[in-house]
Amino acid sequence: MAREKTTTRDHPAGQLVQGRSVATLGRGMALVKVGRAPRPVVRPEDNTTVLLKKAARALAKPGIDRAVVFRGPNAAKIFAYHAYPQDPTKVVREAADGTKVIGRLVDGRFRASKA
Repeated sequence: MAREKTTTRDHPAGQLVQGRSVATLGRGMALVKVGRAPRPVVRPEDNTTVLLKKAARALAKPGIDRAVVFRGPNAAKIFAYHAYPQDPTKVVREAADGTKVIGRLVDGRFRASKA
């Protein structure tokens, strides 16, 4: 049961039906809810002014905190990647514990260099 924002269908008599598609009943038949849709409730912390202030505060500080990058239920499988300064064709993979491995990205996967 997919919900779409607004659906417009032509009636065989030439009338236009506007509303939100609730369900597809069969070939060429759809259940459409008409009328005014309730306005979505926005939490105060999701207000654009609040989010803009948070983004400005975060962008004012250089870099990203390690705790933000390496968090989650399985932090051991989370890595940070950056270009190797001496050779831009290589990539450095950094783990949560601080270990760094130099390698390359091959077919979208990291491959460690041999030395």
